[in-house]
This record gives sequence, structure tokens and C-alpha cells, in this order.
Amino acid sequence: GKDLSGWDGDLRLWSVKDGVIRGETTKENPAHGNTFLVWRGGKLKDFELKLKFRIQNGNSGVQYRSKEFDKWRISGYQAEVENNPGKVGFLYHEGGRGWLVNVGDMMEIDKDGRKNVVGKVSDVEALKKAGYYKMKDWNEYTIIAQGNHLLHYLNGYPTMELVDNDRVTNPDDPKDSKGAAMEGLLALQIHAGPPMIVEFKDIRIKNLKPKYGNAALLFDGKDLNNWVVNGDKNKSKWVVGTPAMSSENPKLLVNKGGEGAMINLAGRHGDSLDFYSKDKDKFGDCRIELEVMVPQGSNSGIYVMGEYEIQVLDSYGKAKMSGHDMGAIYGAAPPSVNASRKPGEWQKYVIEFQAPKFDASGKKVANAKFVKVELNGRVLHEDLEMKRGPTGGALTGREAPTGPLMFQGNHGPVAYRNIIVKPLLK
Repeated sequence: GKDLSGWDGDLRLWSVKDGVIRGETTKENPAHGNTFLVWRGGKLKDFELKLKFRIQNGNSGVQYRSKEFDKWRISGYQAEVENNPGKVGFLYHEGGRGWLVNVGDMMEIDKDGRKNVVGKVSDVEALKKAGYYKMKDWNEYTIIAQGNHLLHYLNGYPTMELVDNDRVTNPDDPKDSKGAAMEGLLALQIHAGPPMIVEFKDIRIKNLKPKYGNAALLFDGKDLNNWVVNGDKNKSKWVVGTPAMSSENPKLLVNKGGEGAMINLAGRHGDSLDFYSKDKDKFGDCRIELEVMVPQGSNSGIYVMGEYEIQVLDSYGKAKMSGHDMGAIYGAAPPSVNASRKPGEWQKYVIEFQAPKFDASGKKVANAKFVKVELNGRVLHEDLEMKRGPTGGALTGREAPTGPLMFQGNHGPVAYRNIIVKPLLK
């Protein structure tokens, strides 16, 4: 907080004042093109970055996994900084692919560089109403990069998420900028144009060990072609759209049209069927991230490998949790806390799972284990071994090294979105 040690930039424009990094341009002292203060502590790969910023006017950004193609000139991923709620928090690709992900969107870029909005991480108007950004005041960015998976949070609110499957650029070629990046520089931007002031402080970087492989999206937000009904498909009530809790009957979901979520519009128990991912999407040791919505009193389940159920239930406000409530491992353990949100709201699960292990003869030598289960950022289970094997209602009732992801659909209405699986690296 005393000087710019470790940083490199145009000292006409960058300084430290009152313990914060300050970038300032004036009519008399302008920026000659976009210019950057570059951190010389080395390249970042997988990391979690937290910092605070305050901008009075103009436009700025936080560059990460970036390249320096000329002195203090940078290309790469940029987290947007500006006094514009609804835009601050989006992802831009400076000197490369341009605008990538709008605020509120969950995006996939495929191997050919095509962009596909697969869902939503936030509603933009709800973010604005909640005051996710504080005008001309200090705001905190959290930026997470793990393999091909990038996430932005602003003051704790998710603003965008990207699975970048574009070709990976050469990290040693500063001119190769139109593609994904797995490593690169950290830098802070002063944008060319009218006079501006931007400040940064409390910059903290946590390097993340490469624990998981690249993220795979199991649902593209557009259709259900990669999913299979467990039974007569004519009895299925799974559709694609935008769910909401019915205003006429809060025990039901309605489809408002559009895309982005898989919705089970079942009206009662037994009114639809379970749904599981196709063979090509089978997995073993992994991390699963997804969001789920249930209306009042509804019931579903997330079957990891098709065999081990994490309960999905409207348990909002319940004082004592049982083995049948939201977040329970069905028949094995209740959740340690009630982390449930109100019915009709999206809720996020993060599941780290270890598949059962078998020797060469096919004999099981290690049980399946829920390494960690989180709901809405709170830990529900850790190191829970599935000694009894599959839970009730499993797809086959048999244990195997790999299996699909299955959602229970015959117990009531439910919706899922932003479904990601990351394999555990060996």
C-alpha cells in the first residue's frame, strides 16, 4: 500500500495515494491509447482473485490470463469496471474476441468460437434492485478461473459465468490472442478517452491447484437431446424454457417460454419420469455444479452416477432437518444446516464426489464418497462414505466405476440449469 513495487506501468498515469493504486488521466495528461499497470509477479493459471475498486468516471477493467503485445499494452480476458449497473461485471476480451459475456449470462464458447448463452446466473433487473454495484464507491470483485471455467462476482453477486471451449492460444505468442487462455498476466486498465480516475486496493490472489479437468456442460439450454427419459417418453413432462412458481398455485411451476432451463412440469407425484444424461456423459470422480428450483412443497433428487441421491425438497424455514430434507443424502445423512432458499428461487449445489473403486477382478475395494456437498455456499456434508451403496430410487441399484447424472422427476415439479461436471484429475 506504499508504492508500486511489483507493478509496471506509465508513471505519468499510475501512482499510490492514500494507500491505494490510482490511475488518473487529465486533458493535459491523457492516455495515448488503452494502457495498463502490469503485475510482474508472474503468470496466473488457476486462481481466485479478490480486489476492491472505485471509479469516478470513464472506463477501466481487470485483465487476467492476459498477454503483453507491446509496452503496457495488453490483450486477454477483462472484467469490466465502469459506473454502469447492468454492464459492470461483464466479460470482455481486450485485443481479441471483443465482447464475450453479458451481465447475468451463463455462456459456452464452442471449439469453433461460436457463443451460446446456455442459461442465466442472475437476473439483471434483480441485481440492480439489490444494489449489486455501488456507484462511485468501493466495490469488491471476485474472479475465479479454473481451467476453461471462468466466474465473476461483484459484491458477492454472480455476474457472469463462461465455459470457454475455444481453441487455446499459444501463451508464448503475444500476437495469438483470438481464443481461450489457460494462463497469463494480471493487469489494471486505464481506458483511452476523456479524463478519468480509477482506484484499486486490497488485491489478493489465491493460486488454485489443478484439481479438476475442464468443465463440461451437460445441458446447452436449447434442447434435451443429450438426456434420456427413464421409461415411456410419452409420459415425460420435461421441457426447455424459463421456469417460475405459479401465481395461481404456488405448488406448481409454469414455463414462461424461452430457453435456459430444463423444467419438469409434473403436477403431482407420479406425474412424470426421471431424467438422466446419455452414455457419453458418464463420469466417476468429479465435481458437479448446478442450480435447482422447486415450488412450494415439491420434491426431487440429484442422483450422482445415477445411484446416490442428494435430496431436493422445499425445506425453507424448517428448524430441524431430517434425512428427507433439502441437501440430505437420502437414507444416509441429514444436512448439517438448513441452507434452503424460498421456494421459487434458484439454489446452487456444488458436489465433490468420489466414485467407488474396483480391482481387476471387479471386486469393490473402496466405497463411493461425498467428499463435500455445498448448498448456496454452505457446507452440508464432508467425507460421507456410502457404505450401504446406492440409495433408494437409484437408476440400476448397482455400483460401477462410472455413471450418468440423473434427476428425479416422478415426485413433483422441479427445474435445473447451468449443469457442469468437471472430472477429477488423476
